[in-house]
Amino acid sequence: MNTFSPKQSVETLLTVANGYSGASAIAAQVLLSAWNSSDFAVPIAELALLDGDNYQHALNVITLRYQGKEPHSVIAHGEQKFRALSVEWSHLETQRKGAV
Repeated sequence: MNTFSPKQSVETLLTVANGYSGASAIAAQVLLSAWNSSDFAVPIAELALLDGDNYQHALNVITLRYQGKEPHSVIAHGEQKFRALSVEWSHLETQRKGAV
């Protein structure tokens, strides 16, 4: 049973995203997609790169967004941290059809 708080899940995925592991990109994509789904998307198959706990953290972040809460709002300095994350991972932004 999942006992992680939303805050713990956001903070954990931020740590993973800011690290240097094979799961860093997908952790960033989960967070950034929950924060700004117009520019970032989660490639579902890549969730398999997360270990069991981090997969649960990802589901918590997705559920948090489903409940109408933004992930940056549950942590201290969240807006600042998510803006920095979006700059770090800007190469993962989705390309829109018809974009100039």
